[in-house]
Amino acid sequence: MNQVKLNVVSREESGRGPVRRLRAEGKIPASVYSKGSSRMIAVKAVDFRNLNRELAGEASLIELTDDQGESVLTLIQSVQRNAIKGVVNHIDFYEVKRGESFVTHVPTHLVNEAACAGVKAGGVVDHKSHEVEIRCRPSKLPDRVVVDIAHLEIGEAVHISDLPEIEGVEYLGSSIQVVVSCQPPTVAPVSESSEEIDAAAVPADNIKEEVPKESAEEAASKGS
Repeated sequence: MNQVKLNVVSREESGRGPVRRLRAEGKIPASVYSKGSSRMIAVKAVDFRNLNRELAGEASLIELTDDQGESVLTLIQSVQRNAIKGVVNHIDFYEVKRGESFVTHVPTHLVNEAACAGVKAGGVVDHKSHEVEIRCRPSKLPDRVVVDIAHLEIGEAVHISDLPEIEGVEYLGSSIQVVVSCQPPTVAPVSESSEEIDAAAVPADNIKEEVPKESAEEAASKGS
């Protein structure tokens, strides 16, 4: 289980004006949701960037500590980004209680891709589900689900039901959902080599006779 800390500040004002001022100060507006309630906070943009680098795409619990010294254990529920600039506009955190089960998504990580039997035979790995939905308690949250594909042949797939068992973790969703498969290679059609044309087989009316060029002497005689 990964657990990291993040300092936040409480905020009271909402609306475009206060939100713009927050962003101008280098902060990101955010909300913390729990069962039946929510509250508004703000996070320093540089702190959130550093947090993302630390997590490196893995699932993690985040302990938020506000300016009053109060802490709460959360998960990142969603991150809204500016479609053009790519900057983070808003973050939603979801509070989790120690000892209580919750539902979240964790990434799937492929191993032994180069050693995959299907790849060696010319196949292509298709990683369809980059994350899967699970239910667990905070202490059992895996940072990722490791999927070994060394023995995956062309035409075969790993489904939710094939994922490794993790103590205290329940996989949700359809058991037949494909996580990764090995597809046959895509071969471009080979164009047939053009055959040599036999001049004798070409109709006479399709053959253009070359008109001989006049010599300088002949041209001079015509002009005299």
